[in-house]
Amino acid sequence: MRRRTSVIDRSIALGAGLALVAAGALALTWNMDLDVSQEFWRRFDRAEYAAIPTRDWWPTLLGVACVASLVAGVTLLVINLRRGRTSTVQIGEVLGESDLSVDLAPMAVGLASELSTLQGVRSVRAAAVDDRGLLTLRVTVVADPAVDIAEFTRDAESLARSMAAALPDAPVATQVLLHLDRADLPV
Repeated sequence: MRRRTSVIDRSIALGAGLALVAAGALALTWNMDLDVSQEFWRRFDRAEYAAIPTRDWWPTLLGVACVASLVAGVTLLVINLRRGRTSTVQIGEVLGESDLSVDLAPMAVGLASELSTLQGVRSVRAAAVDDRGLLTLRVTVVADPAVDIAEFTRDAESLARSMAAALPDAPVATQVLLHLDRADLPV
C-alpha cells in the first residue's frame, strides 16, 4: 500500500471514529439525564426538521449524496485494490553509470525459486511492489506446518542478503512472508 493511500484510509477511519465517539458521548449524556445533552436537543426545532423530507430540494440532495457516496466508495476501492507494482530500479548512480536500471520482477521470481528449494516449502509467490515508497521484493511462502522455522528464517535471511548484494546500495527491500499450511492437509 502506498503512503498516500494509507493516509487517506486512516483519515477516513479517524473521522468516522471521532463521529461515532461524539454520538456515543451524546447518547451517554442523554441516558444519564445530564443537562448538556438536554440543552443540545432543546436548540433544535423538531417540526422544522420533520418537514425537511417534504421540501422540493430533498430528492435532489438525496440523489447528489447517493452519487457522491458511490463515487467516493468506488474511488476508495480502486486506490486500495491497485497494486503498487514496480518494474525497474535505477542503480546507475550507485555503480557510476548514468542510465543503468534493473527489472525487479525477475529478481523476485529468482528469489522465489531459491526459496522453493528449501526443506518443507510447498509453494511460493513472488512480486516486486512499491510498499509505501520503498521498492520491495516480496515473496510469499506456504510451507509444511512441521517446518523448522528457525532454520527457514536463517536460510531466507541468507538469500535476502544475497539479493541485497546483487543491488549494492539500491533502495530495495526484501520481504519473505511465511504462511504455514493446515496440519491436517496431506503432504
